[in-house]
Amino acid sequence: MPQIKKPEAIWLLAGGIMQKPAAEKIKELGYELIVSDMNPDCVCAHYADHFVKLSTFDVAAHLEVAEKLRAEFEIKAVLTTGADCHETVAAIADFLQLPGVNPELSKNCRFKDRTRKILTEAGLPQPAFQVVHSHGEAMEAAATIGLPVVLKASDNSASRGFSKIEKLEDLSVERFDDALNAGSTGYVLVEKLLKPTTNELAELSIETLWYKGKMLWLNWVDRLFRNDLHFFPFLETSEKNRDFPWAIELGHLNPAQHSESLRQELENMIYKAGIAMGLEKEKDGFIFKADIFLTDQGPIILELTPRLSGGWDSSKTTPLRGADFIGGAIQLALGKTASEDLIQKYFSFGKGAAFAAILCDVHKDAKDCTYRSYAAGAGEKLEEALEDALKNLNEKNYL
Repeated sequence: MPQIKKPEAIWLLAGGIMQKPAAEKIKELGYELIVSDMNPDCVCAHYADHFVKLSTFDVAAHLEVAEKLRAEFEIKAVLTTGADCHETVAAIADFLQLPGVNPELSKNCRFKDRTRKILTEAGLPQPAFQVVHSHGEAMEAAATIGLPVVLKASDNSASRGFSKIEKLEDLSVERFDDALNAGSTGYVLVEKLLKPTTNELAELSIETLWYKGKMLWLNWVDRLFRNDLHFFPFLETSEKNRDFPWAIELGHLNPAQHSESLRQELENMIYKAGIAMGLEKEKDGFIFKADIFLTDQGPIILELTPRLSGGWDSSKTTPLRGADFIGGAIQLALGKTASEDLIQKYFSFGKGAAFAAILCDVHKDAKDCTYRSYAAGAGEKLEEALEDALKNLNEKNYL
């Protein structure tokens, strides 16, 4: 009796609105779509041929599901776009023998203390930090490191659990618990507060492509925060003085606006960080993102992740500029060689706008970067892109 051919599928972890372009592209390529998300009503669930209701951070549960799904589907690739579940992605890829990064590498990127330790040992500048398990330990660490400090969740992003501590009395049990509950490890990071440079935008995200030990610079974007609005007077509205945390991102500019000498410095720094993390040992092609903070003493790497950026740059402003990073990431997840043709097709900026931008409405009582509505804009000049985004924001033409 002939064996029935199983449908070919691609597994997408996280099914929110920023993952919608990936879901659509997977379907356009003719693959069945498997989607994992805790919300069965998420946007991508409506595209899915099979939906997995799980936390995207639950590695063990996903491996159990993977064992069952491979009996039903010929799973060709697994990936995420703009979500922090890259460790789960790496574990599934390893289990199913699919293209992907080493799970240990992904784990080292996910947990902030591991990243800090590896980069420090590699001679890359990092803020002083301590891992703490209790409010009392946090108080001692803050005093030892020296105020001001910040509290950070051990393994989360979007400023979840983030607090700026300028006086010891600010380090309340509630703030410690916010950071603790935003992570999954039972510990919190206390870090020395980094002071941003004041003469240019201080936070950036950079996407690179790694293949067989070589790194290709793809793109960089500037992240906008409340304290940056003075660089753009027409953006200075009542939003500037709203009582939401200063660490909430208000948008981004694509591409970033800095000197070529800084770009080269950051490229060298990210390459050195990638080598320290073991990226040169990986045989498959993949995206590697770095979040950078500029200080008067030089740039600092805040975060490293083997995935595309969130915040709508890879899923909106980069396509507005004519590139298709998501399509390229899908091809890499399928095991395609990072050839010149693939790079030209997906990772080169073609017939698009010269500049693109995202601006956000921050929802009332927001504590982190999860409660925002986004609007996009594009133009041949940076000011045109921002004005277009502001117009769409004011008219509530949200993404």
